Amino acid sequence: MIDFLKYRYACMVVSAVLLVSGAAAFFYKGGFRYHIEFEGGTEILLAFEKPIEISELRTAVDEKKWGTNQIQSIGSDSQEFLVRIGLQDHDIEDSFKKTLSKAIDNTVTIRSIEQVGAEAGKEVKTNAIIAILLSLLVLLLYLSIRSKFAYATGAVAALAHDLLIIAGFLIVTGTPVSLNVLAAVVVILGYSLNDSIVIFSRIRENIGKLRGRSSYEIANVSLNQTLRRTLLTSFSTFVSVLTLYLLGGEALHSFALVTLVGVIFGTYSSIYIASPVMLALNQEAL
Repeated sequence: MIDFLKYRYACMVVSAVLLVSGAAAFFYKGGFRYHIEFEGGTEILLAFEKPIEISELRTAVDEKKWGTNQIQSIGSDSQEFLVRIGLQDHDIEDSFKKTLSKAIDNTVTIRSIEQVGAEAGKEVKTNAIIAILLSLLVLLLYLSIRSKFAYATGAVAALAHDLLIIAGFLIVTGTPVSLNVLAAVVVILGYSLNDSIVIFSRIRENIGKLRGRSSYEIANVSLNQTLRRTLLTSFSTFVSVLTLYLLGGEALHSFALVTLVGVIFGTYSSIYIASPVMLALNQEAL
C-alpha cells in the first residue's frame, strides 16, 4: 500500500512555491493577457496565394505594433489565417494589406474583417466572469449540502488551488484569456471536484469497515482503493485532450492546453490537497 499522506507536507511546499511563482509573475508581467473578444479590436480572415510559415506572418504583424495580436492557421494548407489585433481603425484593411504586401512576397486577399468595440469586449468579459462565479457558487452550494464542513473545506481548497495554478500558468506562458480558456477552467473545476468527491465517498464508506483504525490510516486506505479509478480516468482524459491539442487545429489549442494542465493538477490536488486539508482541519470528520 502506498503511503500517500506521508508526502503531503512536501507536496504542499511544492504547491506553495508554484502559487508564489504565479503571483510574482502576475506583478512582474502586469496581469493577464486578454483575447480580443474581451479587449476589443479587429479580426481579419486572410488568404495567401501560396503557403507560408505562420512565423513569417507573425513577424510582419508584430513589427507594426498594432497592440495585442493573435494569429491562427485555418485548415492544413498554411494559406488561410485568422489574425486578431488590438486596434480599431476604419483604414485598417488597406494598412494591413499594404504591410503584408511589403513584408511577404506572396499575394494576399482579405476575405473578411470584423471589429469588436472596447465596450462590447468589456461586456463579454463581465458576462464571462459572472458565469464563472455562478458555476463556483453552484459547486459550493452542492458541497455544503452533500458534505460535512471538513470535507467541503478540503474540496474547496483543492478547487482554489487548481484555479490559482491555472491562473499562474496563463500568466507565465502568456496565454490570452479567452472564452475557450474560461470554458476549460469550468471543465477542470468540475473534474477536480468529482475526483475529490469520489475519494471522500470512499473514506465515508470505510468508516464502518475499518473501525478502530486511525483517521490517517482510513484516508490512506481510501486513497489507495480509488487510485486505479483516478489514474484510469485521468489517463483517458489526458490522451483524449492531447489528441484534441495535436489534431484539433490552432483554434482549440488554448482550450486543450489549459485542460491538459488542469487534468494533471486536478488529479494531484484531489490526493495531496483535498484529503490532507480535510484531515488536518478535523480529525473527527471521519
